[in-house]
Amino acid sequence: MADANIKNLVFGMLLLVILIFGGAYLFSFIEGVNLFDSLYSIFLVVTTVESPENPLTFNGRVLIMVVLAFGMGLMFYIAISIASAVIEGNTTLLLGGIKGGLVRMKKEKNHTIVCGYGKLGKYVCSILKEKKQKYIVIDKDSDKCTNLVSSGESVLQGDALDPRVLKKAGVEKARGLIGTLGEDSENIYLIMTATDLNPNLDLAAKAEEEHAVERLHKVGAKIVVLPQVVGGKQLANAFLELEKSEDLETISKKK
Repeated sequence: MADANIKNLVFGMLLLVILIFGGAYLFSFIEGVNLFDSLYSIFLVVTTVESPENPLTFNGRVLIMVVLAFGMGLMFYIAISIASAVIEGNTTLLLGGIKGGLVRMKKEKNHTIVCGYGKLGKYVCSILKEKKQKYIVIDKDSDKCTNLVSSGESVLQGDALDPRVLKKAGVEKARGLIGTLGEDSENIYLIMTATDLNPNLDLAAKAEEEHAVERLHKVGAKIVVLPQVVGGKQLANAFLELEKSEDLETISKKK
């Protein structure tokens, strides 16, 4: 549901509750019946099941007409809010996605799917965000996904190796996919699955072991990075050229 539709739905339901309990209190006062019977009668009126049994006082009949009119209006308002959320489908924020996952994302195209929000995945997302690139994160961890939702990120909680999850993330209309999962075997399978779903994807992945690099390239990855190798080379070069390392943002040097 879109955020605006959720607010409208909550607002409508809150007004409906106020109408029922407020109407029940007034009905009890006017007609001289106990509060529970009044609540029961007003509930029937609001849901248009039936009206209270006659005889009613004049004031009681006026109250019933007012409650009925406002109740029907609020029920219609709530129905419209739900229908709008279903029809629009532009932004989704709900519990109960694939395999009970948390979902908050826009229906995108030409976006990048980042699979895995570990240390490397987090850094990848920060760069994409800095470059104003559209992206969606897929991660299994509910706490990470909840934090991402709170910060307004597009996220889908689920297993990136599941084709249904990738389709939910819009892989068929995506520009590219970056695999930062923990195991090489996972990233290999991820790249294979993504290639099957969209052969035109630009694919990149990390590798933990050097022997996985060639395999990742074979299954479709255009870019494969060994984080420890890249970091090791950068650290060694910085050490050998200490005076030039001032320009390296990712290296801390004692002054």
